[in-house]
Amino acid sequence: MNKTRSIALCICMACFSFIIASNIYAQAAGTARQVLISDVKIDTLLVDTPIWKVVNVPDKPWKQRKWIQIEVEFTTATGRKENDGLENVTVEYELLLPTEDPKNPYALLSGKASYWAFALDGGSHHLVAFVPPRIIEKFTVGKKINNAEAKKFDVKVEFKMNGALIGAGYSQPKGTTIQATAKKFADTNTSLTLQRQKDGILGQDKTPWANLNYDHYEQVNPDSSK
Repeated sequence: MNKTRSIALCICMACFSFIIASNIYAQAAGTARQVLISDVKIDTLLVDTPIWKVVNVPDKPWKQRKWIQIEVEFTTATGRKENDGLENVTVEYELLLPTEDPKNPYALLSGKASYWAFALDGGSHHLVAFVPPRIIEKFTVGKKINNAEAKKFDVKVEFKMNGALIGAGYSQPKGTTIQATAKKFADTNTSLTLQRQKDGILGQDKTPWANLNYDHYEQVNPDSSK
């Protein structure tokens, strides 16, 4: 009888330990999925086309124009071993550009860039993307935008790896909430009249900033679209 009780007690303890271990594993896995990319911060401003000087190429007449710069800062999780990283991450950018059309007050600009790898070092990382001058002019119809207005632009950034969403962030201009910005972007999915511009946001490698501050920003994979 005592032997039977001992066996039953051992089985119960084993089952209990298995349940606890399974719960801990599930919680750890869920947590890992949530914190691969965190603390996403987005800043927008107007910038001039950078001027490059080359000694053996004559300057041509031109007018310096404005670009919208989207600066992104984020934090990665800490990997389990040295040199762990998130490889071939695609970052999708969206920006709601104010227009002069009262019926369609915004145009949805979008674009994406893929990156070689983000180190899982628990540190801060930086990305930069740009809206070309012609795209700005197309939707603002000659209206001049100042930097104060540019800082109020609504921007959405999503990080995807193998098609799975591993992180996201929204700009948060003063006087707004992330929830309100997220709703604006959600509403674009059901709008039939919204003006849209695919490839209206370019990764750093497709702009005159391709080789500037090279080690500050994550490196774009230029072959990822092939």
